[in-house]
Amino acid sequence: MKKATVNGQEISEEAVRFELERLVRFYAGHGVSADEIRKSLPELEEKALEQAIGAKLLLDRAARLDLPVTAADVDAEVRKVVEQVGGEENYRKALAAQRVTEEAFRRELEKGARVNMLVGQACAHVPDPTEEEVAAFYEANRASYVDEAGNAQTLVDVHDRIKDLLRHESRGRAMDAYVAELREGAEIEYR
Repeated sequence: MKKATVNGQEISEEAVRFELERLVRFYAGHGVSADEIRKSLPELEEKALEQAIGAKLLLDRAARLDLPVTAADVDAEVRKVVEQVGGEENYRKALAAQRVTEEAFRRELEKGARVNMLVGQACAHVPDPTEEEVAAFYEANRASYVDEAGNAQTLVDVHDRIKDLLRHESRGRAMDAYVAELREGAEIEYR
């Protein structure tokens, strides 16, 4: 797998692995088979590296802009994590297992909240997919929408998944354009 540095700072394997896992979960959650994902792994690994580079550029940009994040914003993010891991006890155990203090974790959540604000600004102009776009996508990909028993799924069955996928793709294009602007001012080296 290729490696890269951004403005002299190496993109960690952990960051690339995180992005790869996110990509795999996203595509699996939107009906892409495990076999198709496996076949696409080299392309997904490359995309994961590019996303990790983009994430680094976004983190750096958000830090430079010093977007305002309140303690209440961070508290809300902590509550989400606590809920995701199944409660306060599991949250504490997860922090201990990662050898991360709550203070350090809160700082990371604050950085993430700043990046989310930046992403929101960059994607504010992107409209949601229309019903016509959802229907057209379904028609073009109808054969891939089957349930576990092999029965065809209707547009009603998969409407929200398709809309989410199209929304993700259109916002992804907006973010690609924004990150491309950030790349112009950055020094990126591949190894």
